Amino acid sequence: MSAEHERAKDPLPTRPPRPHPQGFVLYLDDDGHAELSKKVAEANKRSESRPK
Repeated sequence: MSAEHERAKDPLPTRPPRPHPQGFVLYLDDDGHAELSKKVAEANKRSESRPK
């Protein structure tokens, strides 16, 4: 019975390969890049000044 059941089922859908390990790629223009760089610099400054 299970062999008949296996033959009757549709194949499972397959997921297409993802081009990036996180599933997305971020593209920034010059303004976006400058804003992101500013935010990263602020975060780095905060983490460096934090007492250990």
